[in-house]
Amino acid sequence: MSIHNTLIKKISVVVPIYNEEKNIPELCSRLHQVLSVMDYKFEIILVNDGSVDQSAKVISEMSLIFHEVKGIDLAGNYGQTIALRAGFELAKGEVIIAMDGDLQHDPNDIFRFMQKIEEGYDLVGGSKEQRPDGWLKSMLSRLAHKFISKLAQVDMSYFGATYKAYRSYLLKHSNLLGDSHRFLGAIVARKGIRYTEIPITIHERMYGTSNYKMTKVWKVLLDLIFLKFFVSYLKKPFRLFGSIGFVLFFIGFIGVVSIGIGNIFFGLNVKEDFLVEFFSCAILILMGMLFLSIGVLAEVGVYNYFGQKKMSPYSIRKIIMKNHAKETNF
Repeated sequence: MSIHNTLIKKISVVVPIYNEEKNIPELCSRLHQVLSVMDYKFEIILVNDGSVDQSAKVISEMSLIFHEVKGIDLAGNYGQTIALRAGFELAKGEVIIAMDGDLQHDPNDIFRFMQKIEEGYDLVGGSKEQRPDGWLKSMLSRLAHKFISKLAQVDMSYFGATYKAYRSYLLKHSNLLGDSHRFLGAIVARKGIRYTEIPITIHERMYGTSNYKMTKVWKVLLDLIFLKFFVSYLKKPFRLFGSIGFVLFFIGFIGVVSIGIGNIFFGLNVKEDFLVEFFSCAILILMGMLFLSIGVLAEVGVYNYFGQKKMSPYSIRKIIMKNHAKETNF
C-alpha cells in the first residue's frame, strides 16, 4: 500500500443517467462487484437527469439492493455537465470517478485508475477509446484531439471520455456550467497538478439508443472558443479583444488606402454596387465578432454570477439513499 493510499478512505463513483432504465441494474451490479473487493469504502451516485423512462424508479430499487447506491433525482433535464456537478457536490470520497451510465465504460478499469492515483497522480484520464472504428474516423479523431490539446495547452491524447478519476479537492468549487464537462480534465490539469492517462475499454451499448446527436458537434465548436478564451485570455481579456480590434482596424485602413491609391494614381473607378457589397460584408463580419465577444463575456458573467451568489443552477427533486428517499428543496 502506497503512502498516497493511506489518505484515501472512500471512492465516490458519479454516473449521470438519462433514459438508462435497462442498463442501471447491470451497471450497479458490475460496479458493486468491482468496488467491493477493493480496500476502500465506496459510494455509487446515480444522477437522474430528467429521464422520461423509469430510471428514477430503478435507481430507488437499486438503493434497496445495494446500500452503497445513492440517487439524485434532478427536477429537470439539465444536461450531462450539471448532472456531474450535482454528483460531485454530494460525493464524500477522497477520490471521485466519473463515468457514463450506458455500460460502455468498463468498471474493471477502476482498478487501473486507482493504481495510478496510488502512485501519486491527482487526475487520471481515460485515453483514446479502444473500439472498432474505421481508419478515417480514427484519423479524424486523432487530429481533432491533437488540435484540442494544442488549444488547451495540455498534453492529453483524448478529451472525449467522461471516464476519469479525480482527487476530490480538484472538483471543489468547480462551478461547472454549460457543456464544460468535455474539457473538465484539461481545465483541471492546467492547475499544475500531476495527471496521466490510461487506455480504457469501450463496450457496445446493450440497451437503449445513444444520446449523441450531430447538433452536439456545433456545441463542441462553441465550447472550443470558450476554452481558448479560458486558457489564454481569462485574466487578460484586452489581449484578445485588443488584437481583434487592431486586426479589423488594419484591414480597414489597408482597404481605404488601396481604394484611394487606385482612384488617385491609377484612375480606377470603383462601382457603387461593389462598395455597398463590401461594406455590407464588413458589417456582417463585425457583427459576428461582436456576438462572439458578447457570448464569451456572457459565459464568464454566468460563472461569476453563480459563484458570487452561491446559487445552484439546478434543483433536486429528491435524494435517494439507504432505503429511503429524502425530499429536498435544493
